[in-house]
Amino acid sequence: MALPPGFIFAVSASYPMLVLAVHVGRHFFKKKGIDMFKRLLVVGALSLSVSAMAAHHEETPMISEFYECSLNEGVTVSQVLDFARSDFKAFADKNDFAMNSFIWEAVAVSPPYDEPDLRWVNYFPTWGDYFASEDAWRATAQDVATNLFELVSCSKARTLAVHNAGAQPPAAQEKPLIAMVCNLDEGKSIGDALAYRKAVNKMANEMIDGSVGSAVFTPALGITGFDYVAMVTGTTQDMANVMDNVRSGKALKAMRAEGIENPAQCVADLHRSHLVVSR
Repeated sequence: MALPPGFIFAVSASYPMLVLAVHVGRHFFKKKGIDMFKRLLVVGALSLSVSAMAAHHEETPMISEFYECSLNEGVTVSQVLDFARSDFKAFADKNDFAMNSFIWEAVAVSPPYDEPDLRWVNYFPTWGDYFASEDAWRATAQDVATNLFELVSCSKARTLAVHNAGAQPPAAQEKPLIAMVCNLDEGKSIGDALAYRKAVNKMANEMIDGSVGSAVFTPALGITGFDYVAMVTGTTQDMANVMDNVRSGKALKAMRAEGIENPAQCVADLHRSHLVVSR
């Protein structure tokens, strides 16, 4: 992502257009050992790879989990990425895991979600795929896990259901990702949020003649405190164009012209999304 590390993207309530976001992931692990993989009941999620998203109806969520991780002393994000794209990916490839994995590097994140340096995010098409990968990890990944724990210390899994809410994001090794933590206004539902996100995403892409992707994450297990997280991610150029339309007020003007209203109050955060494994 071309955005500098100190870049901070702020959105006020007067710019509801930027409800294009997400915080979240799985297969990351706590330092206490390989057994940290809990068989958590997850209410599904959506794969952010183009191929996986295209293969499933937008209303059918897939399985998602994430781990919030802090870098160990002296370790950099680039070192974690090198490990993830070599040792971890090799293990996933060897075992033919049906999964997609990303590392979300925190750039500008609001409290109370600002402490982790990164979030390791995994997506699975089915429960069978989830448990197959978990069984293989627990049985044969001792060396991979040991090397991983030298780099990061991570939370237990947070699980969310993720719903397609617009276009598919393009495939790229690195992309800007905006995550917006939202609480619904009184009388509004997740259905209203999905309809809003789809309308905003369609409008935003038409304005830039681009393809920025959108999804909505809803809490499942191990996480509370908000109604949903909206996500938007795309190429650096497309994301910059969308964000400039928000900054200039063009997006808000277009929303008002089309009668699109945000059903929630949201706070936006910025990440770099790094591709690790894609099927």
